[in-house]
Amino acid sequence: MKKRRQHHVWQHYLKSWTVDDLLYCLRDGAIFATGTNSVAVDRDFYKLQKLTDDDLALIKMLVIDPGNRLAKRHHEDLLVNLVGPARFVEQNRHRLNNLDKIEELLDVHQTNALEDYHSGVENRFLPLLDMILAGDLSFYEIDAQCITFLHFICMQTMRTKGVKERTIDRVKRHNGKELARIWDIMSPMFAFNIGMSLFLERKQRKLVLLDNNTNTPFITGDQPIINLRGDGVRPPTELCFYYPVSPRSALLLTEANEQPAFSSASLTAAQVGELNQEMLRASHNQLFGQSKDSLLLVKG
Repeated sequence: MKKRRQHHVWQHYLKSWTVDDLLYCLRDGAIFATGTNSVAVDRDFYKLQKLTDDDLALIKMLVIDPGNRLAKRHHEDLLVNLVGPARFVEQNRHRLNNLDKIEELLDVHQTNALEDYHSGVENRFLPLLDMILAGDLSFYEIDAQCITFLHFICMQTMRTKGVKERTIDRVKRHNGKELARIWDIMSPMFAFNIGMSLFLERKQRKLVLLDNNTNTPFITGDQPIINLRGDGVRPPTELCFYYPVSPRSALLLTEANEQPAFSSASLTAAQVGELNQEMLRASHNQLFGQSKDSLLLVKG
């Protein structure tokens, strides 16, 4: 079965903002109650497109060749798994029987392959999300679990609609390269590279949980993990990830060798409001809150 409704923000994550299975969404100036199935979703968002030889060469030049041995092996394996079936059919079309059935199966693969890849990353992260919501960050000290955590947050950062559209537009304007057909393949590779760098620096970067005991709840959005050191325009030179995981809890992964800018002990309503404004600035076109009032505060 083709999975055509494809979410670029994990539905299970958004459930922390629901009451009776509904959360509030701010979109195009309007605030409305809805289910998680109806937000941050597009039809065939991750569907693989037919690639040219130039597309494959561009992936190789931009992502695969510059990587180290581990990254290159990951990227090459992923590329083969994603595009191999379509390339095989294209190259052997003249000798294949029952071509209509093969094309039908290939269309299912093209539709589901990346969606299934993202689902696998989410499922591996699920036990860690439960730990985070319970206030337990011990996984960050265990290498295998730390890798799972960093891989997920980098994947969620890179897979969104806002990052996709901004990157494609920026590269086309400044470099004349067309990434529209290949971005969804490249973004997991970039996420792997970023996660690998963060893992190597894990001893220098602190992971802290912000408990929000103020009267202002955290909100989230369709870019739920944001770099507090980036402006969304220029490529950042520093990285401090902020990731709200519920209206009352958020993660902060600091820049290397720096102390957290916020702490649970001294977190104020004004600081929560500041973080919510950062979420507003980073969002593509959707913000999510547990209540209408929480979104009215940032809407202004």
